[in-house]
Amino acid sequence: MYNFLQNFHSGWAYLTLLAGVLFFVMIGYYAINKKARNNFITKLSFFTTLVFHIQLIAGVVLYFVSPYAQWTENTMKDPINRLYAMEHPLMMFAAVILITVANSKLKKSEVVKITPAILGLIALACVVSRIPWEAWLG
Repeated sequence: MYNFLQNFHSGWAYLTLLAGVLFFVMIGYYAINKKARNNFITKLSFFTTLVFHIQLIAGVVLYFVSPYAQWTENTMKDPINRLYAMEHPLMMFAAVILITVANSKLKKSEVVKITPAILGLIALACVVSRIPWEAWLG
């Protein structure tokens, strides 16, 4: 089960990054040009939020079955253990909250504003800053 979850979580991360980048670019484009929210933007926002939430659920389950996220007295002293046990989960949770808030703000206005794009960019920064690159690409 652990290997399946790890592979799913790692593979789904590509879709999460793609959805996050597409969200930021398209929402930013619509906001800069002061375009009205349309069906495409509504679906893109929903899809991005859904992808981020699925990634979060997979990550939470993986957190509890992973041998890397074990808390010991040395967890905070070792950078790798700290990344897996605390930094990665907290930043990903923050990213999901930001995308959810961006989706909510987007649904409340007829004209796309810049705030959801900024929230999407901050969410992407949270994700990219705490991906365990050595494990993910290695």
